Amino acid sequence: MFQNPSTLWIEILVIVLVIAFLAFLIIRYIYRKKKGLPTGECACCASTKKGNKLVKSYNKKYHSDCCCCKEE
Repeated sequence: MFQNPSTLWIEILVIVLVIAFLAFLIIRYIYRKKKGLPTGECACCASTKKGNKLVKSYNKKYHSDCCCCKEE
């Protein structure tokens, strides 16, 4: 019924950190959507994040328009 006070603040800290992390992810997603940055929702964005130089140069040359980066 009653918890040890030393474990209570640890549980509160964990809850606060989890909420802060989730808020960061949501805010970052909204920021990327508003600024028109790639969010990784489509295949063209996901393929450029892999780090393959050949794929990056091909996409830059032939597929400059990304479906999730377009301004609506």
